[in-house]
Amino acid sequence: MSVLTFTPADAYGVMNSLVHQAVGRDDITVTDTSSFVSAGQLVLDSGIENIFNALSVLIGRTIIASRPYTGKFKLVSRQVNDAFENRVRKISFYARDLEADGAFNTDVYTNLGAGLSDTDGAGSVWDQNPAIPVEMNFFSDFVWSKSHTSYYEQIKVAFTDERSFIDFINGVMVEVQNDIESAIEARNRICVLDRIAGQKLLTDNGTLSAESAKNLTKLFNEEFGTTYSTDEILQEHLTAFMEFLTALVKIDSDFMENRSVMYHDPLTKTIDGVDYVVLRHTPKSNQRFIYYSPFFTKAKARVLPEIFNPQYLGDLNQNGEGIDYWQSIKNPSAIDIKPALPNGAESSEVKMSLVIGMLFDSEALMTNNKFEGAYSSGLNARHLYENTFWHYRYGVINDYSENCILYYMADESESFTGDGETVEFTLTGTVTEILSVTVNGTETTDYTYADGAITFDTAPENKAVIVVTYK
Repeated sequence: MSVLTFTPADAYGVMNSLVHQAVGRDDITVTDTSSFVSAGQLVLDSGIENIFNALSVLIGRTIIASRPYTGKFKLVSRQVNDAFENRVRKISFYARDLEADGAFNTDVYTNLGAGLSDTDGAGSVWDQNPAIPVEMNFFSDFVWSKSHTSYYEQIKVAFTDERSFIDFINGVMVEVQNDIESAIEARNRICVLDRIAGQKLLTDNGTLSAESAKNLTKLFNEEFGTTYSTDEILQEHLTAFMEFLTALVKIDSDFMENRSVMYHDPLTKTIDGVDYVVLRHTPKSNQRFIYYSPFFTKAKARVLPEIFNPQYLGDLNQNGEGIDYWQSIKNPSAIDIKPALPNGAESSEVKMSLVIGMLFDSEALMTNNKFEGAYSSGLNARHLYENTFWHYRYGVINDYSENCILYYMADESESFTGDGETVEFTLTGTVTEILSVTVNGTETTDYTYADGAITFDTAPENKAVIVVTYK
């Protein structure tokens, strides 16, 4: 690691914080080599173990501004330690319709007639109409730690001058912070993948409305009356598609500001024969947009750059984050996840080859990584080293009752299961061209297609998974 990642000015700032942390003094300001050495001696005099404890706390709270690595998926992280704890109780309220009025200036239940009472249509003044709450509880409590071995002679050398201190911070402490950043990124990545897969699965099974997960290939073809495959759109009609996508995201962002049931689980409840739902709206300031950045980078190189001007996405440009890969660097645009669904609902594997992005309410998905403290093992008298442990508490809230829209591209496909005897499988969609047929994940050409049906030369084996993809 290059020492240029941490400058003398950074070293002075850390030393100032270290003096305050180690010896509790705010009257010392490190500004040059002389004051650095003096402050360093003061810290050394406080005891080596005290130094390690103080440095550990500073690193744990991430005061070092010059970090070589900053983790991805920051968009879902709450940046304050007290954002939420491992248990969260969330209360929402069902929407209620307005009631007829008995006042004289209404079209119904007028009180101009003689002999009308509180119960004539408009109801009694003593009718009870309490708010109807819905309670949700989120439980997440994952504790983890990072450890590091420090040597006494090494720390003594670090305090002799700024350059030695820089070498120590860059070579040891910053690397600790890199590991912590990577761990947080990995856990945030898992949370986002779980939401993507869950969003698709719950939309497919009808728990979420059809607007909650949008197949851009299908919507583009419906918009222009075409039957292009995903590859044809991206290779031959990319400019038109990017204009369509940019407009769609902006329109969805505007619609999300309206109070509705369109983009979330409305938590429908029936009381005395009346259905109640939870309505949500998401102001622009609460909207987040996480997206697959290589897709947009490649598109920008091929189509009109002005489509990608930040003004076209407005607040989403400020509250957005590009991701280099979703799940695997080897297949960066794809996911293959079995999500954890709310209330222990039965889940299944979700495979998607091209996930474009996700527009969501900041309350729909958030994580909290809370620094709990740093603790040292004490001196190993024989070998003159000690171990330091940084402890963190990690929490997650994945709330499907908050607004979220998933964007992806996929050709139409249908799945079947073989029984070892059946050779003909009928498709329900309108087919203009068969793109591929796979049996247990392996593509095959041993079939014919006619009149909406696939006929295999040999019957697929029992329980074989058959997937037919078509335009």
